[in-house]
Amino acid sequence: MSVLSRIFRPLTRLPHLALLRAFRPGNKIVSTALILLYLSHCLDSKAVSPVLLEADRLSWLGNWNAAGPLYEKAEWFFKAEGDSHKEIHARIGRIRAQGNSRRWEDVSQSLADQLKDPIVQSDKKLHLWCLVLKGYVDLDLDIVASKRSWQEALQIADASGERRWASRARGELGIIAFLEGDTGAAVSLVGRALLFALASGDSAEQVRLLSMLGNGYNEVHRFKESLWFFQHAISIAEGTPGAGFPFMAYAGRATALSGVGRSADARQLLKKALATARAERRRDEESQALVLLGRVDVKTGATEEAKTYFKDAARIAAEAGFYRNLAQAMSDAAALYRNEGDLKSAGAALTVSLQASRRLGDTYYLPRNLTGLAEVRAAEKRVSEADTLFGAAEDVMDGILINAHSPIAIRAMVDLTRETYLQHFKLVKQEGNVARAVGLIERIRSRDSEAGIYLRDKNDRPSGSGALLESEITKLQLTLLRTENQNTRSSLLDKLSQLERNLAYEQNEIDHSQLLTTSASLEQIQTALRNDEEFIEYVLDEPHAFCIVLTKQLARIVTLPAGENHITQLLKEYEGEIKAPRLAVAHELYRILLQPILRFQKSRLIIASDGPLGQLPFEALRDRKGNYLIQSDVVTYVPSGSTIWSQRNAGGRPRAQRAVLAMGDVDYTRAVAVSKLRKLPLPSMILRGLEKVLASQMVDLPESREEVLSITRAVGGRSTVLLGREATETAFKSQPLSEFSAIHLAVHAMPDSEYPERSSLILGVDPSATDDGLLQVREIMHLHLNADLVTLSACETGTTGDAGVVSLGEAFLIGGAKAVVVSLWNVEDHSTTMLMEYFYTHLAQGDDKATALARAKRDFIAQNKNNSPFHWAGFVMVGEGSSTLSFGPR
Repeated sequence: MSVLSRIFRPLTRLPHLALLRAFRPGNKIVSTALILLYLSHCLDSKAVSPVLLEADRLSWLGNWNAAGPLYEKAEWFFKAEGDSHKEIHARIGRIRAQGNSRRWEDVSQSLADQLKDPIVQSDKKLHLWCLVLKGYVDLDLDIVASKRSWQEALQIADASGERRWASRARGELGIIAFLEGDTGAAVSLVGRALLFALASGDSAEQVRLLSMLGNGYNEVHRFKESLWFFQHAISIAEGTPGAGFPFMAYAGRATALSGVGRSADARQLLKKALATARAERRRDEESQALVLLGRVDVKTGATEEAKTYFKDAARIAAEAGFYRNLAQAMSDAAALYRNEGDLKSAGAALTVSLQASRRLGDTYYLPRNLTGLAEVRAAEKRVSEADTLFGAAEDVMDGILINAHSPIAIRAMVDLTRETYLQHFKLVKQEGNVARAVGLIERIRSRDSEAGIYLRDKNDRPSGSGALLESEITKLQLTLLRTENQNTRSSLLDKLSQLERNLAYEQNEIDHSQLLTTSASLEQIQTALRNDEEFIEYVLDEPHAFCIVLTKQLARIVTLPAGENHITQLLKEYEGEIKAPRLAVAHELYRILLQPILRFQKSRLIIASDGPLGQLPFEALRDRKGNYLIQSDVVTYVPSGSTIWSQRNAGGRPRAQRAVLAMGDVDYTRAVAVSKLRKLPLPSMILRGLEKVLASQMVDLPESREEVLSITRAVGGRSTVLLGREATETAFKSQPLSEFSAIHLAVHAMPDSEYPERSSLILGVDPSATDDGLLQVREIMHLHLNADLVTLSACETGTTGDAGVVSLGEAFLIGGAKAVVVSLWNVEDHSTTMLMEYFYTHLAQGDDKATALARAKRDFIAQNKNNSPFHWAGFVMVGEGSSTLSFGPR
């Protein structure tokens, strides 16, 4: 035995992985000659393979910080061994891992060079390996290049049976589709990838895609819903041995926490992410954490600290070549500069941000930069340039909206684009172009009214898997309804969220054609108005709000004597005292919102509100003499002026043949198992809403029976009544809903601010059927109605909250109703019954819908000493109110 063999022989008894980790390239103590001699005597490729396998495992889990050194060692050893294929495999991994210390563009170029290697081109696995890593890297450099890599990777993976990489490729192509503005394709691709990741146990991909979905909810400011995605992503990552730190989930959760007002918790999460990023020398995540810390400081008023964070983030992002973080940091810094009046610095920052977004190819974020720069140019009085920039932003947003696959997605995007159209509206208004200013507001607000037509025109029947998911959701919700144990309820709610996510993916897969919206021009709206009508469209802003006023002969834009902040504060005071509102608040709202525009002497007002004004019953405001507006005017509400034009010009819709479908007196005791039933004493004032859906706490609505019977007596005709144990969800859905002229539901309602698609009308449960008694928003939107009127005689059916939220009333409009009577707050059982009896009596006498509701409110005021608006003003009519109902022969 040679001397060298005697030296190395004890080493060969060490575990191979531990032994290989002991050697580092460049080690000054152990010379290259000794290492090579050791390899020739003691090692073969099988001995080195565990290192490469461990590196692959860690990189698959996203832990590049730990995988990098192992790839470096494996590359060195396989080079010495002469195994070119494994050497290149390790080299590609090592190049990707070095992204923490090199410019991202250099990493991309090095991977591109590897793709040219003849060995890589001839070896499908190596080719796939290099393509996917380049696809990941280029996502932060050039999404066109990233898309090209992932498309090629998907082809290779599908052809070679690499199902895991094929699924990951679809997920990344979904993320790219989102950045390109194609939200429908994004949901489809990400949904398929997530389902596969769950089935195959790919924990790292679950973490990535759950974080991406959570970010999607953050984008539309639905922060409460997004928290579920991030918490699950973090739990999966922390429960997976060897997984990398879930930076995206931490960043997303911090954004959501800040969005719901928990700034301290958000800052704590970001500090942890920042410390980890710095320890692992991950400059991408470091710059992102700095941007988000700056945003938290902006929300808490620490603007100087925020500037420092943005500057540091921009510097790091520019040095490392992370263009998305650079665009975000400079855009946020520009907003601070502009608020301080430093237009020059704001313009310079936005120019950098815009260049970075264009360099990336991020269509989704491009309008943000275009709008910001347009606002700066407008402030600099460079009107023509600002006009062009606003127009460019709107064109990009139109392309994004065309690819939205649901009314909820459309509504969310509309809310996000509001600022662009508002600022453009102000610019055009200053130029005195009323017609163009009206067109800009209608261009964005018409999306709401078109969304319902869009959905109803599609083949939206659930697929086989979609129907199965709906069935599982129904069973789970029925169990939840009957469960009081909080731990059990928490587990059920968690499972419910997963099923709802899967159902949303299935519904997105329904074949959708492109949405072609038609916004009405000023002239078209005026043509559609009656001689006695005045259309009023509010536009909230600071320091002054605006109001578009249109009659058949007149078109004006009125500047109101207050701004959005003051109006919002008054609305909060009014809402807080609705049972006995102070006269001063009602007077002040009247002075600001109505007095400047009521001089045109029209008796029918059609109001398109804006933001928080959507929760205000204008008919309850009072003039100087103390008279309510409803005592002199008829009021209805619409999403936009385009709604009036489109509904009054719609043709070919057959008249419903039946009179009224009315439901009430629901037997809520059947919603809970007999063993758990406990009768509650009836409160002195029964509200038609529930704070939580818990069957054992439901109270019956005793007066709803007489309400339904009196309505059907008044209208006669071919009416159908569902009362008591017949008033179930199953019975309602089994009716020929498209044949009824009116639908009246006197039931409990449950709006859900955290999960809006769960908002429900609470009907009865048929023990022999599978329905859960919850008629939810997601179900209502898919009803095929032909009703001229739907009346929701329940609580808070017209309330909306965050972006993308569809209220119960709006869901019925999407489902096909021409007009819906909804409530803005918790309504009381007895007064509601009285109001509805008056309403349907006037309808039966031939009044149009809006006039009938106005006269019902006047009757209530005249015949009740306690005529507080709480008892009559909460019900408002949304949609087409000028038509009468035909109930047929009595």
